[in-house]
Parts: sequence; C-alpha cells; structure tokens
Amino acid sequence: MGWDEPEKLRAALWTDPGATAILQAVERLANALPDTVVGQRKTFTAFSREFQFAALRPAKAGTAVLGLAVPPDADPRLDPPKNEGWSERLKSKLTLTAPEQADATLAGLLKASWERS
Repeated sequence: MGWDEPEKLRAALWTDPGATAILQAVERLANALPDTVVGQRKTFTAFSREFQFAALRPAKAGTAVLGLAVPPDADPRLDPPKNEGWSERLKSKLTLTAPEQADATLAGLLKASWERS
C-alpha cells in the first residue's frame, strides 16, 4: 500500500469499529471548518488547512488519541504529547473513548487549532 491509495491506508488503520466511530465523529467536526483537508498517513489521519492542526490515531480497545495545535492548558483534559509521530505543531493530545466526546467543547478546541494553522 502506498500514499496514492489513501482509502486502503485508512481501511488498514481504522479496523476497530469503536475507533472508527470516533474518527467519523471527529471528522464531522473538522470538516465543518472551512478549507479543511483530511489526509491519510500510515499511523494517523491528519486534518489541515495551510498546516496540520489536528491528527487522530486509533489506540487500544476502540479508543483514539487526538493531537491538537493548542497548548495543554487550553483544556483540563489535554495532556502534552509524548513521541506521537505526528506533526510537532500539535502541542497537546486527548484520548477519546466514545464518539459522543466529539461535542461542542471539542469543536471549540478543533476551531482554536484550525485558527493556528
């Protein structure tokens, strides 16, 4: 599988139904922002405008980890990243355990990240 087959990369990465539901919920929020581009990488799905503002990767047991281009102090749920493998522009991360966590608060964090891109 190569970069020219993003759908195959996505299918190979997002195999867990729970994590896939989280991806779809986060995608809806990100795509509500103008000029958002969704790009597939081997280990994560990237969201960008001029620069990457967020990335989501599947984690254990149907969860997913979201990286954001906002500092960890932007929300008490955010943690600093540790060797995540995505853009160094992403200054914080949030573990999502259910698609319902893609709520208005997360939409605000995505928008703040988007504004920085």
